[in-house]
Formats: sequence, C-alpha cells, structure tokens
Amino acid sequence: MTEKTVAAAIVTYNRLALLKESLAAILAQTNYLSHVIVVNNLSTDGTTEYLDSLNDERIVVYHATENLGGAGGFNQAVRLFGEKLQDDFVWLMDDDTIPEPDALSHLVEFTLEHPEVGFVNSQVRWGQVNGKPSWMNVTAPRPFTWQRYLMDPKEPAVEVVNATFVSVMFSREMVAMVGLPQKEYFIWGDDMEYTNRIADVRRGYMVMNSIAVHKSKENTKPGDIVAEKDDSRLWRYNYEYRNRVLTARRISKKEMIKVVSVAIMRDWRKTLLKKDVAFRAKKLWVIIRGLWRGLFFNPDIEYAAGLQTAKIQSLRDSEMDLLD
Repeated sequence: MTEKTVAAAIVTYNRLALLKESLAAILAQTNYLSHVIVVNNLSTDGTTEYLDSLNDERIVVYHATENLGGAGGFNQAVRLFGEKLQDDFVWLMDDDTIPEPDALSHLVEFTLEHPEVGFVNSQVRWGQVNGKPSWMNVTAPRPFTWQRYLMDPKEPAVEVVNATFVSVMFSREMVAMVGLPQKEYFIWGDDMEYTNRIADVRRGYMVMNSIAVHKSKENTKPGDIVAEKDDSRLWRYNYEYRNRVLTARRISKKEMIKVVSVAIMRDWRKTLLKKDVAFRAKKLWVIIRGLWRGLFFNPDIEYAAGLQTAKIQSLRDSEMDLLD
C-alpha cells in the first residue's frame, strides 16, 4: 500500500443520526484514510455534544459560530485540509453520504495510476447500495469521450464534466492551483463551479467501482423549481439561479449566454405555461431575481494560506485524453 494519505471532510447541519452513520462508514474505509474533518454548521440537535465526546485522533472538528451554508462549510473544510493537515488528498461529502468500505481505495488507486487526473468521484446510489442512481448527483460525461466506454465496458472510469460534493476527491496540488470552494454561493452549485474549475486544469473522472450511497429524503433532480411543491424551499432557488449564472460566466461568455437563454429561460417558460404549477408567481419572481443577481455576482476566489500555485495552464478548448 502506498504511503499517500487522505483527509475526508463532512459538512453537517442538524442531522445527527445520519452524521453518525456517515462517520462510521468513513472511519471503516480499508486503506488510505488519515483524518476526518467535520464542519459543524451551528447544529442545534446534539451534534456539537456528540462531536465533542469523540475520542479518535483522526477526527478534526470545526464548530462554526454561524451557519455557513453548505458552500461555506466546504470552503472551511478544504481550508483546514490545506492549512492544518499534510494529507495528499481531500475527500468531500455531505453528512448523508454513506461510502462503501472500499470506495476510497478505488478513488485513490485510480488517481495513482493516472496522476494527471484533476478529481475523481464515486458512483452515487440513492437510499441503498443497490438503489437507483441519485439523480441530484448524476454527472455529465464529457462530450466526444463517452462513446469509448460503450466499446469497452471494462474501462475503470468515465470522464465527466464536473461532480457534486458527494464523494469527490482531489489533491493538495489541485487546491494550490484552483483555490478554495466559493463560500459566497452559500448553497447549491458550489460543487459544480469548483469541479469545473479543477477540470479546466486537469480532467475529472467517475470511478465505476467506487460506490457511495446518498440518503437524501427524496431522489429528485437538482434545482427543479417547476416541480417544487414546498413553499418554504423557494428561497434556495435564488441561490440556484444566481450561482448558475456565475458558474457559466466563469466557463465562457458563450456558456453564459447558453445557460441564460436556454436553461434558465426554459425554466421560466415552463413555470409560466405549464398547468398546475404551485406558487407560480413566486417562482417566476425567484427565477428573474436570481438571474439578475447572477449577472453582477463575482466574488474573489480564496486560497489556503501558503498554498497557491503562481501559474496555471488551462485545458479549455484542448482535446487531451488523459487515459491513453
């Protein structure tokens, strides 16, 4: 076994039972695990007391003094990895992520065999290991690469455009290159923006044998405002549309125009015209407001102290094939 080590990182908020299950599954990984960072996002359900009661030197706990949101939590987790630990890789997940015992081994071993990879992520199943794909965590294969996986089903991984923060791993070197996750996103989209940022430098792959279970309440598509039935969740979509615009802008002007004119306006038209849309007027306002805010939203990218690479060569518009 290589001497490479990994720090897992969980962001948690008021889901103590799931946190316990997730933490147990992470600590049970067969190889490579060195630390587990837990960012407690001002939980009020006994999470603080539980974490303080743990007696395991591998666990590093950060109790936030305010609710940082998922994005702020992952920003803090990667900062702690970069500034306080010396592990080679960081492995991110939500507190309802239950990785299989060999999930980490498959991620690390693929990365060691293909050192030019930028990030790797697991296949994510919903609810149980033999469940359906977790739709909010399904990653898009990179165009003009997926056909070869049809030709050879034994390929160990599929090249993907980006990934969610549900079992994704990247190196200390990548953190130095691209900085920290964007805390200002607060919720939704920070994982896509960050893994897009990585994939612009080195490509990302979904490792087929690495399996993680996502125990989310529902197996829904991400950001589906048209189907949303819960009025109390509509505030989240302000972040969804604002963040989506900035993510596209950081890819290219062409991508930003595509996202605004096709994806976001499609949601607006469906919300306006489809029958039986709940909270129609509120949703139309949320979409327009989020879009407008996104046009002017441009927070700086932060770096971990002492961890920054001066020059990065972009892969954009190139046709690199890392696995050949």
